[in-house]
Amino acid sequence: MTHTAPARDAERRAFLRLLAATTAALAMGGCTKQPVGLDQAPTPPVVTTPPPIIPPTPGVNAPPVWQVVPTITFAQGVASSIGIGGYVSDANGDSLTIAMNAAVLPAGVTYDAPNKRFVYDGVGAIASTSGVVLIANDGKG
Repeated sequence: MTHTAPARDAERRAFLRLLAATTAALAMGGCTKQPVGLDQAPTPPVVTTPPPIIPPTPGVNAPPVWQVVPTITFAQGVASSIGIGGYVSDANGDSLTIAMNAAVLPAGVTYDAPNKRFVYDGVGAIASTSGVVLIANDGKG
């Protein structure tokens, strides 16, 4: 089936609207073991000033802290990736792992845990998902 350029553009716009409308923003909490997810409705981005960085008390582990992660969208037919490692930090400077729950991602989208990013192969069709939970862990409880 051959598509004209306007038809392909319309399909891409529909794909982005559907993906953005049904995939909620990743609102992340700041607890090592507390899962946070994206099964709330999308909300407009809120610009806030981050709290001041307070050095941790020596010998006391501080849990990872999440910043708000925007809604993740990909352009249909365009292979790309979106890193999420920059949205979480650890006051102790500990190396972090970010694990994802067993939620099923849309066809063509995978979570690359070692590189802390979502990858779209550019082939997957229009789809969306909800219930994705990411957990940051500094390995120290």
